[in-house]
Amino acid sequence: MTQNGNASHKPSYIVGIGASAGGLEALESFFNHMPPDTGLAFVIVQHLSPDFKSMMD
Repeated sequence: MTQNGNASHKPSYIVGIGASAGGLEALESFFNHMPPDTGLAFVIVQHLSPDFKSMMD
């Protein structure tokens, strides 16, 4: 039994993924092929070109 009383708690992992400006399709493909119940957290860092038009502007 763990300190918090939850004996079935699995370790958590954080996965970092970096992609170039043209990597959006590769990221979409990667996540489309990942099972939804991995228990992983993903941090995505993507380089964008200077003339990229953001939807957040």
